[in-house]
Amino acid sequence: MSDKTITVFTPTYNRGYILPNLYNSLVNQTYKNFVWLIVDDGSTDNTKVMVEEWTKEGKIDIEYYYQENQGKQIAMNLGAEKCNTELFDTVDSD
Repeated sequence: MSDKTITVFTPTYNRGYILPNLYNSLVNQTYKNFVWLIVDDGSTDNTKVMVEEWTKEGKIDIEYYYQENQGKQIAMNLGAEKCNTELFDTVDSD
């Protein structure tokens, strides 16, 4: 189990234009005992590059998984599988 209490899960597909808004919102939270788990469902935009940069910044804990495009429901299944915290909540990219 993770040392974090909550997984904030975001399934995403080509949402690079709006993901920075969610990232900034999470960075600005006063409660930091969470991990942001992102499942990228085959994006062809700049999503992966952005997430890599945010991970390097180290402002929040981020877990990123990429899968070939299979639809949101499959991305959600992977997110639930990768969750290592007691609590799990989905926050869409928008």
